[in-house]
Amino acid sequence: MRRFFRWADALVLGLAAIYVAGFLGCVILQVLFRYLIAAPLPWSEEAARYLFVWTAFLAAAAAVGRDDHFAISFLADNLPPRGRWVLQLLGSGLGLLFLVIVTWKGAVMSLRLWSAVSPVMELPQGSVYAVIPGTGLYMSAHLVARLYALLREGPRAVESP
Repeated sequence: MRRFFRWADALVLGLAAIYVAGFLGCVILQVLFRYLIAAPLPWSEEAARYLFVWTAFLAAAAAVGRDDHFAISFLADNLPPRGRWVLQLLGSGLGLLFLVIVTWKGAVMSLRLWSAVSPVMELPQGSVYAVIPGTGLYMSAHLVARLYALLREGPRAVESP
């Protein structure tokens, strides 16, 4: 399972990197065409916005997968192993609950907006919002695996700070 998650995280980060490059390219083209050529591209702003949103969600999914998100560890560092274990269980459990809600509401929103079309690129708006349930499921899978490992190994699952 770890091998699959490592491969999937690399794929997700690779997609995020491609989208960042696309976002940057769109913004550069937007500036060049608007200010140097005086003929703004109608699609570049919308494309940049969608690529940025997808990049942010994909990068967040990879960060959750790697357990590489922002944390203030002062409390955890000063707890005994059992306390750190309980804190990790609590954090992962609450994170999973949050992601279940985000995934559910994101899926509802994506389906509801599938018939709406973006003004310039004429993409289904639901396809833009589909990143929310997609990455929510991916992050949830990571947290379920983390919770399983924590429960299976007990307090010895947490390493000393």
